[in-house]
Amino acid sequence: MSQHSDENLETPTTAEGERRELAVMRAGERAFAVYADEADSVTEGLRPTPLPGAPPAVLGLVCVRGRMRTVLDPLLLLDENTRGPHAEGDTVSPRFIVSLRGDEQLALAVERVERIIAAPARALEQNTNAAVPLRGRLILDGVPVLVLDPARLFDAAMQDADRRRPRVVNHDEK
Repeated sequence: MSQHSDENLETPTTAEGERRELAVMRAGERAFAVYADEADSVTEGLRPTPLPGAPPAVLGLVCVRGRMRTVLDPLLLLDENTRGPHAEGDTVSPRFIVSLRGDEQLALAVERVERIIAAPARALEQNTNAAVPLRGRLILDGVPVLVLDPARLFDAAMQDADRRRPRVVNHDEK
């Protein structure tokens, strides 16, 4: 990912506002970002090993630099109805895997990693829907960019699994 100035950001800037670097990527027709310091690495050509019974947003596991990463489909995390173009039937082959920092050892499956931009903190329109794993959104070159919150991605991916899990009822209890 190459360094890029924010001269094309179509959002208000402040003279003394704090700036954060964002790693911008694409999955399907959607543009996503995470704070650059939350991205660990970008790997090309890995095929996730599927996990039986995993929720739809969990594509499987990959090994990156000796660590197992759970690969997530960002489109399905945001409740998009279709799986991204990196999924071909039962064979998942994302172009890039973006490993994220953190204890949960997650990664995102994306088609393109575009660039790193420096965005004013105030340019980020805050997310008001707690059910979606977003920090917010901003406009970059006329395109909405969804800024993901890595701390909430795993819970969002597992949310669908919790709804489908059968509940065990103990009929012996009174």
